[in-house]
Amino acid sequence: MTWTAYFTLIKVLPGRIVTPRFGTLDFSDPKLPVEKVKALFDDGFPYLELTTLGLQKFPNEISQPQSDPVPGTDQAEQPVKTTRKRKT
Repeated sequence: MTWTAYFTLIKVLPGRIVTPRFGTLDFSDPKLPVEKVKALFDDGFPYLELTTLGLQKFPNEISQPQSDPVPGTDQAEQPVKTTRKRKT
């Protein structure tokens, strides 16, 4: 089976993408090895998501990428610092 049966690209169009682990890969090529795509997914590559067949083949994986936390939401509200106007 091709890698597209197990993974789908999100947020980008299929084509050449520079990856940190493997350099430039052509995601429009259905013959791209599933092992490479799986390794990128395991590394947290932000443009891959598991399909339903991928969830069956890799049941212990998380299909949704972890969202970045919004700064300041997990801490107590900090007082807003104001600056004094300069005398002229």
